[in-house]
Amino acid sequence: MLAVSATLTLFLAAAPVPEGGGWTLGQLVGEALAKSPEVAAARAEETGAEGELAADSRWVRQNPQLEVEYGTDAVTQDEGERRLSVSISQQLEVAGQRGLRVERAEAALAAAKARRRAVELSVAREAADAAAEVARREALVKLAEDVLAAARALEEATARRFSAGDVSELERNTAALERARAEARAAQARAELASARASVNRLLGRPASAALSVALEAVAVEPPVEPPELVAARAEAEAAQAEVKLLRRERIPDPTVSLGYEREREREEHLTGPDLHSGAMVVARLSLPLPLWNRNQGELAAARARQAVREAEREGREREVAAERVSARESFEAARTAEAALTAALPGIERNLSLVQRAYEAGELGLDALLLARERAFSARGEAIDAAAALARARAALLRASGRLPTGEVPR
Repeated sequence: MLAVSATLTLFLAAAPVPEGGGWTLGQLVGEALAKSPEVAAARAEETGAEGELAADSRWVRQNPQLEVEYGTDAVTQDEGERRLSVSISQQLEVAGQRGLRVERAEAALAAAKARRRAVELSVAREAADAAAEVARREALVKLAEDVLAAARALEEATARRFSAGDVSELERNTAALERARAEARAAQARAELASARASVNRLLGRPASAALSVALEAVAVEPPVEPPELVAARAEAEAAQAEVKLLRRERIPDPTVSLGYEREREREEHLTGPDLHSGAMVVARLSLPLPLWNRNQGELAAARARQAVREAEREGREREVAAERVSARESFEAARTAEAALTAALPGIERNLSLVQRAYEAGELGLDALLLARERAFSARGEAIDAAAALARARAALLRASGRLPTGEVPR
């Protein structure tokens, strides 16, 4: 009677299952990730970073430039002079900027992947916590229904004894009041269960009132990983460092080479009279900007400041991760100890309630003693249910702090 539902030791569900079946935690997490707008946004950001890496990996960054020039004296002297030139030019990077751009883009992509993973872990933990709450509410509804059944039985028994003259009217009215209170608590428990199910259905993209139950799931083993927030902070620091190097390298001027064809017809004076002379040539040019006034001073200063910020954020995140791991581990151990202690105490409390029930039926104890024993027993069951749910949440928090999904094994 006082056994706590095993589902509260965790592992609830996540992908659609046959009607009437439960959801495993793996199914629930998978479906929540598939339907999460936050995860979709993070994946879009990752796709954008992949595109930037592909663009920065090109060997030639700038597009070639085509120039065409045509000149004529048709609107002035109209002596038949003509000039046509066609050239194509290309700016070349000679200071290794491409390698640094790729390094920066790769670090940015790694950061985007880590941020996407962090979002997934957050959504997964939210789903696990919501599922644990559903399991808790289901167990509390079962407890409230047991309390109500016991209260109704007591009311009927007290009414019979009152009719026989064995108990007073006061005891009969007290039993009726306890039954009314139990009905109210049961109604409230069912409403809270409906609310908890609506929260899970929201994560799954299902109608709020859709049927939902929670089922056990075997624990999966997941390899140890670093928390994605820490990975992202380190990658962002690397990207900022690469940006500083790139801006320094871009202070070296990039030459522009061009190759062209020119054809010209002009008027020439000879002893025999004027003549139109035509000529053609191939022209090669090289231009080089002089870095006198603009040497990326402002951009470089801003990049150095961003690098300092990213380094500080990385150091801060490392400290936060270390503290979060310790705190999550301590909370999990405390929750596990509390759940084990309260669960172990339940059989003794059930035994006490049975003894008090017999004594009341034998007329050795009054109704107040029985109600007190029942209150303690049902309160202990509620505390055990809450402790199991707290253990489930602490377990999900510990896995989250370790960079794992809540479907994995608790790290030692």
